[in-house]
Amino acid sequence: MKSILDDLDPQLREQFQDELLCLADSKLVLGNWFAECVMNGRSLPDFAAMLGMCTASYGQTRAIYQYLASLDHSYAHLERGRGAADIASMNLLDAPPEDWADFIVAVWLAEQAAWSLASGFLGNPERTIAGLARKIGEEAYFHFKYSLGWFRILAGEDEDRAAVREALLRRFPLALQWFGPPDAPDPLHDAGLRKASVETLRAGFVDQVREATSAFEVDLDEGVRPWPAGFRLRARRIGDLPPGLFEVIRFKDPELAR
Repeated sequence: MKSILDDLDPQLREQFQDELLCLADSKLVLGNWFAECVMNGRSLPDFAAMLGMCTASYGQTRAIYQYLASLDHSYAHLERGRGAADIASMNLLDAPPEDWADFIVAVWLAEQAAWSLASGFLGNPERTIAGLARKIGEEAYFHFKYSLGWFRILAGEDEDRAAVREALLRRFPLALQWFGPPDAPDPLHDAGLRKASVETLRAGFVDQVREATSAFEVDLDEGVRPWPAGFRLRARRIGDLPPGLFEVIRFKDPELAR
C-alpha cells in the first residue's frame, strides 16, 4: 500500500522516522524501568500495575518498530542490531531511580513528555501513525492515574514531599530537554506532519507538570540550567546510552533462549 511518506522529500521522510524512533526507544527504556523496578513496589497492586505498564511500553515500542520496518528499516536491526550510540531514548531515563519518590517522578515525567510529543501526531495524514498516537494516549491515561495517585500519597508526609521536590528539580530539566532547544526548527510541523509545533507541545507539558505537582510547592525553574552542549536534536538526547543501561535494555539474540 502506498504511504503518504513516499512522496515526501527524502530528508523530511528521514526526520519523521527519526522522531518516531526517539519515541519508540524512550518507551523501550521506560518498559525496562518498570521491569527492573517491579519488585520494589510498595504493595501487590503496584506489582500488577507496573507489569501492565511494562508490557504496554514494550508493545508501543514494537508497534513503532514494525511501522518503521515497513518503510526503510530492518526490524531485526531496530530491535537487536543497534549499539548504545544508536539508541535515541530521553536522557531523563539514563540514571536509575534513587528511591521510590524518584521512581514515581521519573516515570510520570517520561510518560507525560512522551505523550506530549506523540499527541502531535494525532490526525497525522499517515493513518497508521495517527492510530498509534491515539493508542499511546489511551494507555498513557491509566499510567498517569497510577503516578498521580502516588503523588497524592507522597504529598501527605514531610519527608516524602521533600523527596519528590528533590526528584523534580533533578528530573524535570531532563524531561524538558527532550523537547529540544526553544528555537529549534520544526520541519514536521511546517510540513503538516505534526498538528502542533514542538514549542506548543512543550508549553502544554510544562502546564501539566505545574498542575500535577502544585501540592509540593516546588519552583520548577530552579532546576533549569543553560542549554547543554552536545544535544543531538535528531536523537533528542546528549551522548550515548550508558553501558550498564544498554546491557539491561537491549533485546537478546533469540538463539540464546534455546
